[in-house]
Amino acid sequence: MYTCKDCKWYKPIDESKGDCFGHVVPADMPADQCPKKAFEPRE
Repeated sequence: MYTCKDCKWYKPIDESKGDCFGHVVPADMPADQCPKKAFEPRE
């Protein structure tokens, strides 16, 4: 299952969280809970 850290829009801040379109999200949040519904896997 993909998580936020697998998304091409995710920018890591540290090991446990990152930035997604200006929102801090947990790295291990399931992709289906994506706050912006904009999940795209990294290529």
